Amino acid sequence: MFKKAFVISLLATALSACGSSPKPIKSKKNVGVSQGTLALPDKTAFLQKDKRWANDRLGKSKDTMGSDGCLVTAAAMALGNLGFKTTPADLNKRLTAHDSFTKQGWLIWSGIEKVTNGKANARYYDTVTDRDINTCLRDGYYPMARFILPSGRSHWAMIVKRDSRGFHMRDPLRQSKSPLIFPQSSSAFKSLRCIGVGDNGKA
Repeated sequence: MFKKAFVISLLATALSACGSSPKPIKSKKNVGVSQGTLALPDKTAFLQKDKRWANDRLGKSKDTMGSDGCLVTAAAMALGNLGFKTTPADLNKRLTAHDSFTKQGWLIWSGIEKVTNGKANARYYDTVTDRDINTCLRDGYYPMARFILPSGRSHWAMIVKRDSRGFHMRDPLRQSKSPLIFPQSSSAFKSLRCIGVGDNGKA
């Protein structure tokens, strides 16, 4: 069960500073459901090591987007797919302006509410289960899953689809034309957060 998330708001100046005020998609109408498959729109892909923002510091920490920005990059992809005009660099700047990072450079989830004017929200889970991930996908929320890389480092990626082959994910560290398939079960994930458009985000 998710705790009433730390609903995310893009500043009043937020995405409107990128052009006209963005209109988020109507989530459930964009969910593909067929024969055990759950899929969300996959139109936005970013890499944390992109030279345009790889050296940007996360908040006021010493960590950079290139070294530790997987979660911010994944969140930017989710927001982009939801209809918000943003990039990892833009999202990082807005979160920083709203003190939405800890001293260690970790994302404070309430910051997402602050940078979307309450149009998007995040669901926070204590555990990770197949049911939780499926519920997020059915509701039009993009799951952010944390797992451990072979190097032993913690890493976040965004799930856009689930079918019999496994979880289809956009990995901020891997460039690919289509999402990568993560064949393991949800038990391999250590944390789960989901970003989507809630009641306050309806156009």
